[in-house]
Amino acid sequence: EAISVQKPAFVLGERVMLYSHDKGTKQRLILGIGLVNDSWFYVVELISPTLTQSRTICNRFSLVGEKSLVRVNA
Repeated sequence: EAISVQKPAFVLGERVMLYSHDKGTKQRLILGIGLVNDSWFYVVELISPTLTQSRTICNRFSLVGEKSLVRVNA
């Protein structure tokens, strides 16, 4: 039985912004794409890398749903 799933709205490397992000207009890159329960999710970096390790933040990447992202026009 064939399963029909729509293509993801974003592609790897595409620039996006978080829809609900209130502090400035930080652009992010799509670093990964995954299909979970027939919905597309995207791996984006929430916190920029730093030269010193932070003990308070253990994971700077997040899995974000399609509705939470806004495409950045080139």
